[in-house]
Amino acid sequence: MKLCYLGCVVWLLLVACGSSGDGNTPTVTAPPPIAPPLTPPPPATVNIPAGGELLISSSEALQPISYLGDAANPVAKLNVVDATHANFNQALKIEVLKPEGDYWNGQILIPLNKAVTKDDVMLVHLYFRTTFTTSESGSGFVTVFMESPAPDYTKYVEREITSDSEWQEYLIPVQIAQDFAKGELQLKFGVGAGNKAQTYEIGGIALYNYGQSVSLESLPKTELSYGGRASDAAWRQAAEERIEAVRKGDFSLTIKDGAGNALTNTNLQINFLRHAYHFGSVVAADMLMQQSSDGDKYRETLLANFNQSGTENDLKWAPWAGEWGESFNQQQTIAALNWLKTNKVYTRGHVLVWPSKRNLPLLVQSYLPEDPSQADPAVKQVVLDHIDDITQATKAYVDEWDVLNEPFDNHYLMDAFGNNVMLDWFNQARLNLPEQALYINDYSILSGGGRNSAHQQHYQDTIEYLKTNNAPITGIGLQSHFSENLTAITAIYDLIERYHRAFPELAIRATEFDVNTADTSLQADFTRDFLTIFFSHPATVGVQAWGFWAGRHWLPKGAMYSQNWQIKPNGEAWQNLIYKTWWNNFSGQTNEAGVFQQRGFYGDYEVSVTVAGVVHTFDFSIGADSNNNLEFVIP
Repeated sequence: MKLCYLGCVVWLLLVACGSSGDGNTPTVTAPPPIAPPLTPPPPATVNIPAGGELLISSSEALQPISYLGDAANPVAKLNVVDATHANFNQALKIEVLKPEGDYWNGQILIPLNKAVTKDDVMLVHLYFRTTFTTSESGSGFVTVFMESPAPDYTKYVEREITSDSEWQEYLIPVQIAQDFAKGELQLKFGVGAGNKAQTYEIGGIALYNYGQSVSLESLPKTELSYGGRASDAAWRQAAEERIEAVRKGDFSLTIKDGAGNALTNTNLQINFLRHAYHFGSVVAADMLMQQSSDGDKYRETLLANFNQSGTENDLKWAPWAGEWGESFNQQQTIAALNWLKTNKVYTRGHVLVWPSKRNLPLLVQSYLPEDPSQADPAVKQVVLDHIDDITQATKAYVDEWDVLNEPFDNHYLMDAFGNNVMLDWFNQARLNLPEQALYINDYSILSGGGRNSAHQQHYQDTIEYLKTNNAPITGIGLQSHFSENLTAITAIYDLIERYHRAFPELAIRATEFDVNTADTSLQADFTRDFLTIFFSHPATVGVQAWGFWAGRHWLPKGAMYSQNWQIKPNGEAWQNLIYKTWWNNFSGQTNEAGVFQQRGFYGDYEVSVTVAGVVHTFDFSIGADSNNNLEFVIP
């Protein structure tokens, strides 16, 4: 790990992650430890900046609150142990016994000992080492986060830290966006997640508050990174070879005159127009239709960067029904979809059914008491009527739909009426959409280090249920929202491969890609590598960003263009791959048989043939399942 003086993201993610349990855990036999270092490690590698008020001291850190789940079946066991280090002599020891689900399933909490004020800048300082792990990497991990109290549970920083058996120092800057009384704000360690048992120690924990006397950027921080980032990482060559094999094909153009004679030594120019693979972004319908300079720029930028799109919110049930105010209406949505179709942009619909009580529209809430077992069965037909209505209205414009969204956390209707209702939704969609692709979509499959094994297994089981019961599902959506806790590139490939092996007939798409960090270099590198690994897998059909302009992005730091329309490094990484590295134009002459042969990326092309000083232009496409031997006649 390197230390650098760079800005730290202040990641605001609203997520209900309350704790439960009394923190009491039974005595268990500890796994065999990794041998500790023979010599004490050195003290801090950097000087902690002066002027910080200590909001968590070393003694306070050793007396945390713990929420570790059911006492009879705990997520983890917590103890204080002696430690050999130049800067501290005791540490928290955490034995992770049940590493499934989200990292916050088990939590260790340290309340701040003083009130804090909006815009205060703080620095978390700690050391971390692994003493046992069943992971092949030999490293353990824990998630450090700072979180507001209920009901918001706003995370002001979220950072996964890792180490092997040596103590690794971490410095994590953070800035707070509101006032908190003493004890309201807490430094937390999320000890769940993953599928490997592990034991680790955290020592030297301290939190300094600099108020507003320093900038966030001026504080030291442990540099962020991810597995596979190195320019010589082994995965890169294999990915390039796969791209050459699965994203390109040989083609030939035969040029003849009107009498059927081959035109030899004839000059031609072939220009690539668009990829067959989908490189896309969602849009806001009101912004796409807005008649303003920003609206003009929005449309221009969309077409310059993306060949696939869809609306971010406009096709969700509540806004479609008019419940989200004047910015959302069906006439505007249809106009936006028509604009996309007119401009030859492949379009996704999101989403037909988001089956939790909280995400269903107000118009059906009277059917949905808090207890799903008491739900009114009449709502089943209301859902089917909605699917019929929206698919009838949009079938001329939408090429594919997310039929079912986030079933892991959104399952009220399944709890109420059984899993078979999911089959009804897919079958109803197919009635009006005989050719369109039909997807399931969920989050936390690739993100969070790729360690949410419970979520991943539930997703596989759900897809298996749909397939076994003949639901007309054709694709798997992997949402791909990333914070600073970035998943190793090889782990992303392994997860894609897992679902491909389980369901080889289904297409796989990254449906909601963004990287929410202020570290623009990290963001750009991960964007480059994520696109590369996805493009290299033969089962994938596209990557859709969840917005591109900071002026209309749910997480503005995740955008590719700033508020004033300046392209960011991640936008440049996107463009360089798609329109330079993975782009090809050709020029040359036909041979003695009137044939021109080449190998190019699958997609749409335009060929210009010059005969007797006259230029004749033809469009053509090449594809993996197409006859790529084409003939053109010059009249």
